[in-house]
Amino acid sequence: MKEENSLKSVIQSFKYDSKAPSSPGNGNRIRKRVQKQPKVTHAYKDLAPSLSGDLKAIFVGFNPGIQSSLQQHHYAHFTNLFWKLFNQSDFLLKVLKSLGVDIEKEIECDELLRSVVIPGDITGSYRTAVKAEHDFEISKYHIGFTDLVLRCTRMAQELTLDEKLANVPRLISEFSNTGARYVVFVGKGIWEIVVKYYADNLGINFKLTKSNFLWGKQIQRDDSKYNLILSKLYQALGHPCSIYVFPSTSGLVTSLNYNEKLKLWHDLGDDVVNEANS
Repeated sequence: MKEENSLKSVIQSFKYDSKAPSSPGNGNRIRKRVQKQPKVTHAYKDLAPSLSGDLKAIFVGFNPGIQSSLQQHHYAHFTNLFWKLFNQSDFLLKVLKSLGVDIEKEIECDELLRSVVIPGDITGSYRTAVKAEHDFEISKYHIGFTDLVLRCTRMAQELTLDEKLANVPRLISEFSNTGARYVVFVGKGIWEIVVKYYADNLGINFKLTKSNFLWGKQIQRDDSKYNLILSKLYQALGHPCSIYVFPSTSGLVTSLNYNEKLKLWHDLGDDVVNEANS
């Protein structure tokens, strides 16, 4: 009997008591409050335009991306096709030809030219190897760079419409002050903003469509509203100028295939040479 009572008391000692105070050791875990770390934001630098007082051509991007901001050079991301198209179209060589530069002689005394112009496979021929790091230096060859908006963002979609429109007057001023003979918008979206700016100023409702827009040189065609916008823009520039619109050279843009893009670049370079010879 004593053994039975003793067994009961042992069992009773293990019985759960709901009134007993809880402690860290009885299975109830204490949750520690973890504070969220503040999100780190980086203030990326603006990318200044590369301009000179007498430009033959100026290329216009949307706004600097992260790599362009970090490296402080235009079209700096390794996936961007800008410099590949620039070199394969021989654009620098064609600009130099339009300026009457004797490349063979100039290479002897121009260190920069020696670093970016390379002898081709055929005797007397050349090709170029211009990179993003040369963007500010090649302004000496009358080629410049700027952006619609100078502020850096990860994506152009982060720019507001008001911000983009507010930068158009600055852009037009750069074209005028540099006397750029060829203005090349590298991305249709940039040109759409400029068109909207002038359409709003003229008080007309206009939008670029497949029926009124073609890639390359922008000339007056059948659309009277588009013609009016072009006339207003040329008037604002105050000097003879040709406007070209190319697809964005971002690796993400596939509106045209590479060969189609390259043809636009070849056409631009040929226009530069032909005008100089006329």
